[in-house]
Amino acid sequence: MNIQVIDLHNDLWLETLQKLCHDVYHTPKYLDIEARRTKTIPKAFLMVDGEKNFFVPYLLRNCNEILTKQSMIPEIFDVVSPYGYGGILLNEAGVSTPEFPDFAMNELKHVLRSQNVCSAFFRLHPILNQNFKEIFADGTFTHILHLEISMSIP
Repeated sequence: MNIQVIDLHNDLWLETLQKLCHDVYHTPKYLDIEARRTKTIPKAFLMVDGEKNFFVPYLLRNCNEILTKQSMIPEIFDVVSPYGYGGILLNEAGVSTPEFPDFAMNELKHVLRSQNVCSAFFRLHPILNQNFKEIFADGTFTHILHLEISMSIP
């Protein structure tokens, strides 16, 4: 199993997208534009386990500006998907292995927690993510609107 957080300049980003059904919202160029617009840091989480792939691009935002100046708390971040329908990508092998999506989601939470991320908000793709209710365990996501989810990073 290989887990990585990659940046826009890593060739692995485009190599991974070549293996997955994706949309423009998942591409490094789109994330770069969104990161500049929102003053965030573009990243992607990639988990590969044999033939199974789990990929999610996101924008990392620093939350310290909302804390008081006297605070001794270390840097805190949150994660959002880029505007549009980025969402989480799984290949067919990942979708068809019942325990893989939940395992990958737990690994994503673990990685984000280790980076002082307190919450994550992802907009799901209406076509590419339409079967998420069937492949992820109940309670994995909090549905905000029809295709938007958030998750806490306890």
